[in-house]
Amino acid sequence: MCALSRAIPLVGWLLFAAIVQAGPVIDQQHTPAGNFPAFAVANDRTQIQTFTVGITGAVTRIDVQVSSELLTVENLVLSLWSTDAAGLPEALLATESVAPTDPAFTSTGPRPLVPLDLTAGAVEVTSGELLAIELNSNAANNPPFNERYLWEIGGQYDRGTAYTQIGSSFFKQSEDFHFRTFVTSVPEPGTLVLLSTGLGGLLAYGWRRRRAV
Repeated sequence: MCALSRAIPLVGWLLFAAIVQAGPVIDQQHTPAGNFPAFAVANDRTQIQTFTVGITGAVTRIDVQVSSELLTVENLVLSLWSTDAAGLPEALLATESVAPTDPAFTSTGPRPLVPLDLTAGAVEVTSGELLAIELNSNAANNPPFNERYLWEIGGQYDRGTAYTQIGSSFFKQSEDFHFRTFVTSVPEPGTLVLLSTGLGGLLAYGWRRRRAV
């Protein structure tokens, strides 16, 4: 009976832990080390990176390796999209923006990974789903080119593709933009059922033992 009294709180704790969602974890990441070029994000072009979801759950944050120019005043806007059969953005799922005054842009070292929090509009995703990250801004892209944003690009990410959109035309890139995604996983229904059944069985067994004493 002593072992049972210790087991019941343990199973109860496991059930509680399964119900409470785990913290966000890195799902997809393409942030190779080294010196890489960067493409402009401005009012005359949008940069896009598709990626394949690896963890079923909710996308709660996306980091992009972006810098701002000296006179940038417009916000950087990140949008998350579903994709069509051609792998291009189709339906808007979530959006978030960051100002050029954000502390992330004050880094004096390598181009920073700028976090964009999507918790408020967390998008439920399924492993294997192809989504698209889109960066745009109203920033000007005129000489001397000191008002725009720059998204670092380089290396190969084998679960997605980079594009530049100018007007209604999409231009596929040979390398990929640098980013990482965070997903908060959701407990599988079967796991909750098993834990609930186990806890219920232990409680029923304990009740019968007490009745028999």
